[in-house]
Amino acid sequence: MTTNTSTPNERILPSSNLRLYSTKSLQEDHADLLFSLTALINLCYSVGHTSSPYGILLPYSSLRLPTQASLVGEVGEEGFVLILSIETLEGVQVPIASASAKPFKELGHHEVQESELLTNFKRKAAAPVLDPAPSSGVIKDFGSSDIREPLNALRADTALPKWEILCNVVHPDYQKRGIADEIYNALIAEIRRREPEPKRIHLVITTMKELREAYYQRRGYVTTGEKRFDKGVGGSEVGFSVVEMEKIV
Repeated sequence: MTTNTSTPNERILPSSNLRLYSTKSLQEDHADLLFSLTALINLCYSVGHTSSPYGILLPYSSLRLPTQASLVGEVGEEGFVLILSIETLEGVQVPIASASAKPFKELGHHEVQESELLTNFKRKAAAPVLDPAPSSGVIKDFGSSDIREPLNALRADTALPKWEILCNVVHPDYQKRGIADEIYNALIAEIRRREPEPKRIHLVITTMKELREAYYQRRGYVTTGEKRFDKGVGGSEVGFSVVEMEKIV
């Protein structure tokens, strides 16, 4: 089904401080907010990477978004960005949480990305590799596991609209207050609004196993692929895994 792109560039959602933006609106009308949002996303990822109980997954200096244009390019014109902000005494809106989504597009194995590190987190066309103990960078595909057969059957329905969730973050000072769930629920509601038919939607997420896999598993996502990266990749002191997760809602 064709995605409905006739949505406003900016809308206020039911939560008074939660707003939806198009990337065009952020880039052309809210440059200061885009700057602050980029800094927020980089902060959240850096803190997560360096405060994990597993050790330093990636150095603090590893930026999730090298430039402000990175988020705009990643989400694209058909996607959207949710931003939850607080207002300072001076009336300035400061983002404390955000999540984005876009219609999913599989990348070819040889499609060029903006950095070698970010390539680790990009979904590519399914790789024909099955390895119970993969070496660095090799995909371990779980798609044929018996426990995932119901998901496999739904994945075979190519008529289902498919969306990818990106950059779901909450400022460290505001975590454990239910904000992540609030913004995630708003994200799903907006996707449903844009895809009124069919009733089911295929969601995909690529995330770091050590940080977010358990969170999404509690919300019904199934891990369908994993890539392991050894110590030293991207400056990692302990190595890390990137998982691909999916859910039908």
